[in-house]
Amino acid sequence: MAINSELIQKILPILRPLMENESQRRGYLIRALGTDTPVQYGLNFNTPTNEFIPNLVNELVSFGEIALGQPALCALLEVIRQDVGEDIQIKIDNLLPEIKRECTESKKSVDNLDNRYKNTKILSGHSDSVLCVAISRDGKMLASGDGDVYDGLRLRTIKLWNLTTGELLTNLTGHSSPVLSIDFSPDGQTLASASNMEFQDGNIKLWDIRTGRVKQTLGSSLVSLRTSCVAFSPDGETLATGHFDAAIRLWHPISGKEIRTLRGHGWDVNSLTFSPDGRFLVSGGIDGAIMIWNWRNGERIRTLNRPSDFFGSMVSWFDRSVGSIRSVAISPDGQTIASGGSSAGDNGVSNPPIKLWNTSTGREERIFTGHTDSVNAIAFSPTEKIIASGGEDNTIQIWNYQTGELIQTLELKSPVNCLAFSPRDKILVSGGGDSKIRIWTLSS
Repeated sequence: MAINSELIQKILPILRPLMENESQRRGYLIRALGTDTPVQYGLNFNTPTNEFIPNLVNELVSFGEIALGQPALCALLEVIRQDVGEDIQIKIDNLLPEIKRECTESKKSVDNLDNRYKNTKILSGHSDSVLCVAISRDGKMLASGDGDVYDGLRLRTIKLWNLTTGELLTNLTGHSSPVLSIDFSPDGQTLASASNMEFQDGNIKLWDIRTGRVKQTLGSSLVSLRTSCVAFSPDGETLATGHFDAAIRLWHPISGKEIRTLRGHGWDVNSLTFSPDGRFLVSGGIDGAIMIWNWRNGERIRTLNRPSDFFGSMVSWFDRSVGSIRSVAISPDGQTIASGGSSAGDNGVSNPPIKLWNTSTGREERIFTGHTDSVNAIAFSPTEKIIASGGEDNTIQIWNYQTGELIQTLELKSPVNCLAFSPRDKILVSGGGDSKIRIWTLSS
């Protein structure tokens, strides 16, 4: 966990006068740690002081201990203590025991998570790559979709499983092209699915979970237009879909009528997610843009990672310095967006970053680098302060998103296409290029 905000507010006035520029900041770190390199890649030394200090504090907590078991943050304050007056020295002396307790608790929280995800079950049955997985809100049912874009035209399968036992409950057959995205309605009665393209029918289907039948087909006017992602709003009254034509479409799932079209991306919309409270919708696209929408009135609140206008976003797609977005996710408290995608084209980047963004300010808060190929999927745990990322490098990586710590790497033999956490149990589900679904359990 990160150090608590109240403690940061106590530290802020002590450090502020001594951390006004990059030279001061680096100088104190070198005096305290012997080098500034342990934290330099997680910090922007040129940010405003009131922003830099909280980031520095959390980086030092994440860094842990130096010689003789002293927390790095305490070492910094000990050095600063030498340069301040008696009144500030007293404040530091009073803070040090509290900081040591916080750092100890932070270390325990990371240690408790380390190497605890175990592969407890493998589900077989798909004949193609598993491209998408979803878990019902009550945590009882798992859905998975498959497909291979190079395998011609044939019926593709969505499978429904009992998540606890791994039993196959039923097959949903109706799509004639790869199933790219699925999502359960909040009441668990409906499953939405989207496919690459359908030549005879709409490629967005709503399935009745009880009967296994299609009860609504959307997008009949979108024949031959790929639908890359689907997401239900938290109240279940709206379905959002992202498309190859750079549009986001909002539908009424009962009537099947299109409510609104949101435009702003310059290319294919790859990923959609609603905030837990339903206030906003987040989208990520091949153009590298992440957009936050007031979906109820169609207003785009802000654009992250790319120019904010449509043509700027479209033109910048040809600039490979940023790369594309393949997955976006929102933290359970709605305060943080995580994004992952492909490496940045021709500029030699071999470690595509996972980025965390503040939903209120739009600022980039943290960067994780660990994958060696494109990041296909990102998911926040609803119960732990972690995110999971899966990629083309055949790994799932588990991160403490408050400290930036890479907790665990799960190695597989094929790309990881999709991830989903159970909303109740400490279970992570992954789908991969080997046609298998793996269930990972967090040990107690």
